[in-house]
Amino acid sequence: MKHFIAIHRFHNDEKRKEYCMSPERKDPPEAKRTVKEWADFACNTNPKAKCRSQWNGDEISFCHWEAESAQDILDWFDEIGLKDYMSIELHEQWRFHSYYDQSDKELVYKDY
Repeated sequence: MKHFIAIHRFHNDEKRKEYCMSPERKDPPEAKRTVKEWADFACNTNPKAKCRSQWNGDEISFCHWEAESAQDILDWFDEIGLKDYMSIELHEQWRFHSYYDQSDKELVYKDY
C-alpha cells in the first residue's frame, strides 16, 4: 500500500465545534471511545483505505493514510461523512519511517 499525508481544514467554526465536541455533550449523548476503538475503526473498517495516525489542531489537522490510491481514501472520506465537516488535501509519500519502528530495515531512497 502507498502512504499519504492528508491535510484537513474545517469548513467553518460551527463544523469544527460539532466534529470536536465531547461525545457526552452531544444530543443525544454518546459514549466516549478509546484510542484502541479509534484505531480498530480507522485501520480495520475499510480494506482499501486505512487511517494510521491523526493529529488535530485548531486550524488544520493531519492524517497518515495507507491505501492503494488517493481515490480509495477520497471515497471512504465521503462514505463516512467527513466531507461534511472538512476538506481533504492528499499528498502521496514515498518514504515513511517512524520512531515507533526501530527495526533494522533499510531506509527507503529515491533517485531523481
